[in-house]
Amino acid sequence: MNRPLDPRRVNVTLDANALDKDGTTRDELVDRVLALRRANKLNLVIPAGVRAEVEHPRTPQAVKDAILPEIFTIPTGLNSQEQTFRHRLEAALRGNAHPGKHAADAYHLAEAAKYGGYFITHDERILRKSGELGALLPPSLQVVTLEEFLEIFDDYESGKR
Repeated sequence: MNRPLDPRRVNVTLDANALDKDGTTRDELVDRVLALRRANKLNLVIPAGVRAEVEHPRTPQAVKDAILPEIFTIPTGLNSQEQTFRHRLEAALRGNAHPGKHAADAYHLAEAAKYGGYFITHDERILRKSGELGALLPPSLQVVTLEEFLEIFDDYESGKR
């Protein structure tokens, strides 16, 4: 893993599932990252595809309340290089699954690569394939869980990095 960028100085993108509360200690981590955002210690940028997913009626209200007011990307047309990049990400995520099944995740990652230094997710497929994705994504983008992100943040805050 490359040395991660200072999360206080780069855009942090996230998957909607990064803010899901599940009744475990992860709930405290969700509250903490939102508190850091309110204190202007993090700059969250929401990929347009994530924002669209969050607008679904079944999305928990707490996730909607956290994501919808944030700065978000606007879907734009892709040039040929960006289309190729997104297709390569989708192929890496798809594996043996049906074509199109992981197009949304590829879109989230492509936007994160363009706008962020971090992509926080709890998507098992993305995390499991992070090694393969690392060969496609720019070295400036770290795909991490919420726990991993806060560990990196704490290391920077304490001067360890």
